[in-house]
Amino acid sequence: MKTILITGSNSDIGIAVAKALSGHSVNLALQYYSNQAKAESLKEWLDKKNINNKLFQADLTQASSAESLIQNTLIEFGNIDVLINVIGPFVYKDILTVSPQEWEQDIQSNLSTCFNTCHYTLETLKKSQGHIVNFAFSGVESIKARPMSACYCAAKTGVAVLTKSLATALAPFKVRVNAICPGLVEEGNISIEERQNMAEQIPFGRPVYPDEIGKTVKWLVFDSPETMTGSFLTVSGGWEY
Repeated sequence: MKTILITGSNSDIGIAVAKALSGHSVNLALQYYSNQAKAESLKEWLDKKNINNKLFQADLTQASSAESLIQNTLIEFGNIDVLINVIGPFVYKDILTVSPQEWEQDIQSNLSTCFNTCHYTLETLKKSQGHIVNFAFSGVESIKARPMSACYCAAKTGVAVLTKSLATALAPFKVRVNAICPGLVEEGNISIEERQNMAEQIPFGRPVYPDEIGKTVKWLVFDSPETMTGSFLTVSGGWEY
């Protein structure tokens, strides 16, 4: 039985990932920051499926909170086999109007959260020969001008470099590190017009569904080759940011 820690577990993608993984024998540690009602709804769904799970509220921009999350997960479940860093809010704002405080917030919430959880799980993942799954975006490998989302893209590019670096550093310990790179995902209650606007940008003709991300993570965790590490798995319908 694998113990899997999911950050940002009450996001649409986080929920889809948790539900996809629940088809296997797992313990699920579910981190959330806000919107407790949505987190509780996921827990209720998992409870009905008899999936052992526990919610943890934590602000992962704070290193001490990330350390406490890992410690509490280990107390609850004894080990961690997989860390899945879903957390990472998208912010759309002109770089010329972004304040230093907003820049710092975006870097903290998208990059530092990822580093913090990775750092504090290193020892337990070495013991379990585990797996880290980070999240970036489709096209993260290409350096482009993105003036309306520079903060987010800079942070996620950092996640990509972190993923590759950890994959190389942890390979001798048989710990794998990969990243999921979604395209435009149909999240929340979007209008027909919004969905159509998204679809027109995507060669496949529609947005990615959260459950497709969940299925990809499930395959990566349970069925992908043991030597698959340092990889970026793109799920985007041919769209690239």
